[in-house]
Amino acid sequence: MNLSRLAEIAALVFIAFLVATGGRILLHALGNFRLAAALVLIIVLVAAFVSAQRTYRAARADARVAITRSVAYMVAAALALAEVVVPAKWIPGSCIAAMEVALAFDIVTVATRKRVLGEQE
Repeated sequence: MNLSRLAEIAALVFIAFLVATGGRILLHALGNFRLAAALVLIIVLVAAFVSAQRTYRAARADARVAITRSVAYMVAAALALAEVVVPAKWIPGSCIAAMEVALAFDIVTVATRKRVLGEQE
C-alpha cells in the first residue's frame, strides 16, 4: 500500500473521529440556520444523485462499489436534512451512525482498491 493511500485512509479515520465526537454539535448548529442548511443539504443530495447516475451510466468495473458508497453518503445527508427540517429525537444518532458507516465503507474501498497501471507499491 503506497503512502498516498495510507494518507487518504488516515484522513478518513480522522474525519470519522470528528463525526463521532462532534456530530451532534454540528447537527445542532445546522438547526440554528434551518433554511440555509436545508438549501445546502438539498444541493448536496441533488449533486450526489447526479454523480451516482453518471457513475452508473459509465459502467466502470467498480461502478457498484462507487454507487454504494455514494448512496451511503446520501443516506447520511438525507438524515441530516430530516434533522434540520423536522427534528426528531432519534434522527441525530441515526445520522451520525449513517455517516460512520459511509466513512467505514469508504475506508474499506480505499484500502482494497486495485492498483492502477503505473502505480508504485
